Amino acid sequence: MTFKLFAAALCCAAQTAWADIPEKLEAAFQGWVADVGADAAVMTIWQKGQFHRDVAIGMEANAPVELASLSKAVTALCAAHLIETGDWTAETTSLSVLGYGPDALSVGALMTHSAGLGPDDTQGQMPIWLDTQADRSADAAATALTRTPQTAKIGSYAYNNENYAILAAMISAQTGEPHTTYCKDNVLSAAGATTAMPSDRTASMAGWGGWKMSVQDYARLMHWAYGPEGRIGSAPQDWPQADMGGGAFYGVGMTQRAFQGSMNYRHFGALCFPGRMNVGTYAVSWMTEWRVVVFYDRCLPWEDMVRLDNVLAAAVLQ
Repeated sequence: MTFKLFAAALCCAAQTAWADIPEKLEAAFQGWVADVGADAAVMTIWQKGQFHRDVAIGMEANAPVELASLSKAVTALCAAHLIETGDWTAETTSLSVLGYGPDALSVGALMTHSAGLGPDDTQGQMPIWLDTQADRSADAAATALTRTPQTAKIGSYAYNNENYAILAAMISAQTGEPHTTYCKDNVLSAAGATTAMPSDRTASMAGWGGWKMSVQDYARLMHWAYGPEGRIGSAPQDWPQADMGGGAFYGVGMTQRAFQGSMNYRHFGALCFPGRMNVGTYAVSWMTEWRVVVFYDRCLPWEDMVRLDNVLAAAVLQ
């Protein structure tokens, strides 16, 4: 068999195998939703940047949903835009933009949760800030930047909302306009995410967890940014990343892991306010080929969130 015929055979075999993946993803998702008892949930399935199908349970498939920590990608991509325009570099510090705080906290370290900040004081403040509209990123940044001592180690990955609160405050200070406005105009509109908006309930924490959009628009944003030709996905090695262990890295607003010559990206989100708001989100792309974005109306333990990742990955990779 010639090389061309062999390559064509491999291509056709892959396409045949991939033909069953949407059905496998749908079955896996429906089973998981039933197991965790969610009343409302939606998953959108995309292939190579193109919409494939939605799976909606108890809600409209195209409704804008709370993104929770999936919002961090918006802030990170906004910071990346300022790097691309030359206003910042990855080494630009919060001190140089905000005018106070330690002198060693860089955009790259904040973006990758490796700025050495801790504990995460937003966790105690978010229940107070829920259902308010005033941007609290500057407040959270002030708490983080004036706290001594810090409990995390500079240069080591330590997930903390404060990193993204500081980035959001920096974006507002740098541009002279609300970070939400700047990010919508320069990132979300460019990606074609027409349903994106600060949430009417969590706008105060938009920098790290307060955007809303449809799951379809988030999939569109992911492809635009992290796809094989995206501003990040085309050269992820050129952007800051922090080692999370086990072959995973936190990069520009997403966890990333090299896989079969490409990069997988994923992120979880959760907003847990008992009796007020309990939602979860999940976004993942595999091998530049398949992408799903999920929303559900539950606040779940970590093991249930990981199980969602596992059952969906099995549908694609096995």
